[in-house]
Amino acid sequence: MLFEPPIDLLVERVGCRYAAAVIVGARAKDLENKIPTLLNGSANLAIDYAANEVARGEVIGVQSK
Repeated sequence: MLFEPPIDLLVERVGCRYAAAVIVGARAKDLENKIPTLLNGSANLAIDYAANEVARGEVIGVQSK
């Protein structure tokens, strides 16, 4: 379960809960695919890392492929 950063902060950054979930999920998947050594095989860490990036304003949207 995600406790840090708070969901309210993520919603404030992106606009709505649905967008926050989609952006964090897409970024976590991207991290798992592109930088697996950073995560050491932990899916939960990918979600935490992605959520923190969104909270800091480093990720602001999802890019289509």
